Amino acid sequence: MRTYVSASIHVKPDTELSFHSYPQDGRVTVQLGESPGAVTLFLPRAEIDRLAGVLAEAREALSASGVKEAA
Repeated sequence: MRTYVSASIHVKPDTELSFHSYPQDGRVTVQLGESPGAVTLFLPRAEIDRLAGVLAEAREALSASGVKEAA
């Protein structure tokens, strides 16, 4: 049996963003928000690159839609 958990967070200008590096394990934790309502991502090096790519694509999509609306 598998258990799934879903968590959502709205990142706003005052949302605290931080990370802690674990070089010996080749990973980081990225914390979005403050406890008790924080969401923490546990990311190995390859997943950091993948997440950065997804965020870059998302930013590009927003920029592209802004150009289309202005035209």
